[in-house]
Amino acid sequence: MRSMPAPTQPAGPSPGKHDALGVRPGSPVRRRLLAVSAAACGLAGTGCMTLEGGEPGPAVDAPPAVRAAGERIYRVRNGYNGELRGIALWRFDAAGSRLEGPPYEEAGSGGFGPPVAPLVARAFDAQGQLTAWERADGSRTLFDPPLRVLPFPLAPGQSMRQDVLARVDGNPRPRRVVMVVRVGGWESVDVPAGRFRALRVTRDLWLGDFEFHRTETRRLEIDWYAPDAGAVVRASEDSSHQDLMMGRDRFGAYTARRGDWLIRELDPTAAGPVSPGSSRNPSASPPG
Repeated sequence: MRSMPAPTQPAGPSPGKHDALGVRPGSPVRRRLLAVSAAACGLAGTGCMTLEGGEPGPAVDAPPAVRAAGERIYRVRNGYNGELRGIALWRFDAAGSRLEGPPYEEAGSGGFGPPVAPLVARAFDAQGQLTAWERADGSRTLFDPPLRVLPFPLAPGQSMRQDVLARVDGNPRPRRVVMVVRVGGWESVDVPAGRFRALRVTRDLWLGDFEFHRTETRRLEIDWYAPDAGAVVRASEDSSHQDLMMGRDRFGAYTARRGDWLIRELDPTAAGPVSPGSSRNPSASPPG
């Protein structure tokens, strides 16, 4: 993982005061509301029809039925340097599916708070909605209601927002997770399984895990969904938060801490064990 300066934030009112939302300026809650509001305003300002890259084209009504007991195989690379991490298996049955792959490590806590075990699996219901994250220590995060990660029908330029509760094992207080999904245009995607025409689907997630010493995690996920494959043929996942205890740079910005960046590509010929190694940027320093 690496440390990098975050975007400069404008100075706010004097400490101790609260704004019209009843939130202290500069607080993690305030920053979250501003980030989510900016995303929502961006969507509203364009009528929820902004095409992000790619080409215009038809909508995809629904995914094909998935064969029970089937599986998809993906090759997983480190997005920072391209090194091969191993494989990920997406297994399907009548009840839903489960995606297992190399561990995904979030940015560290900067020396405060409990460590977070790497994410190793995701569970989906029969409609393809995300129901749970599973971590290496056996803990789970359950989403209520499930997250509509691919909100069919997928139409280029469409956007949606979903607010759910995340219930973390061992934590009696649920977190509020906000997800904004944007469907981009059609792109040609080359992966080990071949070349596909795919729709880019971008998800911004704010995970509601802020503490006194850090902002909440912002997780960026991008899927390229190809109707001809009936599957996501490429996926990218990345995450970061701001460390509030490490001071500011000369521009007044907090230090940003980034987690792993993994890229998953469809590869039915891939074989081998799932690598337990780190996928951090090898030039990055640990958060301490």
